[in-house]
Amino acid sequence: MLTDRQSAILGMVVDEYVETAEPVSSRALVDRHRLEISSATIRNEMARLEREGYITHPYTSAGRIPSDLGYRFYVEALMSEAPVALDERRTVEHQLHQVAGGLDEWLSLTATILSSLVGNVAVVTRPRTSTARLRHAQLVELSRDTALLVSVMDDGRVRQRILQQRQPVTQDQLNARATRLNGLLAGADAANVRDRLVGLEDPDEVATARAVAESIEELRIAEETFLDGLNMALRQPEFSDVDRMLEAVTQLQAYRLRGLLESTVDDHVGSTRVIIGQENPDTGLQDWSVVVSRYGDTDAAGVVAVIGPTRMAYQRTIPRVRYIASLMGQILRDVGQ
Repeated sequence: MLTDRQSAILGMVVDEYVETAEPVSSRALVDRHRLEISSATIRNEMARLEREGYITHPYTSAGRIPSDLGYRFYVEALMSEAPVALDERRTVEHQLHQVAGGLDEWLSLTATILSSLVGNVAVVTRPRTSTARLRHAQLVELSRDTALLVSVMDDGRVRQRILQQRQPVTQDQLNARATRLNGLLAGADAANVRDRLVGLEDPDEVATARAVAESIEELRIAEETFLDGLNMALRQPEFSDVDRMLEAVTQLQAYRLRGLLESTVDDHVGSTRVIIGQENPDTGLQDWSVVVSRYGDTDAAGVVAVIGPTRMAYQRTIPRVRYIASLMGQILRDVGQ
C-alpha cells in the first residue's frame, strides 16, 4: 500500500510524463506544482516508489518514468476521468448521423472520429453474432475427385472450401450427401457439428461435416476491422527514432488484432478493459497499451479499441472509448427497430 504522499507523487509523475514525454525529476515536481516540501523529500519518496516498482529509470537520467505497475495503479486508484463534454458529444453524434452509406462507412467513420478524439490508433470491428450456426450446406462438383463446399450461416454469411474426395463422385451423389448432412447439422454451431459426427459412418460425410465445423469456426473469429490514426500514433515522441517507427508500423500492421479482440469475448457488453504494456500476452505489443470496450447486445456485438504507447492519456481515452461504444450500441438498436 502506498501512503497518501506517495500516491500523490506517483499521480504527478504519471501526469507530468504523459504531458511532456520527458523523465520527471523531483525538482520539476516541486517547481511545476509549487509543492511546500523540499525536492529532497520528493526524491526520497520517488526512491521508495522505484524500489516498489511503480516508477523506473529509463536510462542514466536523474528523472523517473512510470512503470506498467505505476500506470496500473494510476488507472485503478488515482486517475480522475476527463468526461466527454456536451459539445464534444454533439459533434460526434452529428457526424455519425450524417452517414448516408452502409454499415462499413459508419464503422470506418467511427474509427476516424475516435482516433481524432484521443490522438492514437482506433480500431472498430463489425458487430457479429456471438455464435455462428449453419443454415444449410451445399456441395458442387468441380471435378471427378474435388467438390466445393458452400456453408451458409444463419446470419447470411458464406464460407467456401474445396474438398478432395476419396473416390470419383457425381453431382447427384453430392446432392444426396448435402441433403443428409443438412438434416443432421442444420442449426448447429461448430461444437454441435463435432458432437454429431458420431452419427455419421461414411468417411466422406465425416470429412465434409468436419469441414463445415471448420468453416463455422473461421467465421466466428474472422472479424472485419476498421483502423485509423496510425499517423497520429507515430507522431508520439516514442517514435522519433526511425528504426523504432518502422518497428511500430510493423507491429501494428502484423499484430493479430483478432487475438486481442477474441480475448475480450467473455467481457460483458458495455464493459471496458485496459491492457497495459506487459499485461498484453502478445510480446510484440508490450510497449503499447490497449483500451477496449464491447458494444451491441448478446445477439450481435463488436469491439471499439484504442491502441497507443503506454504513455497514454488514460483519463481522456477510457471515457471516450466507453462513450463511443455506448453510442454505437444505441445506433445499432435504432437501426434494428
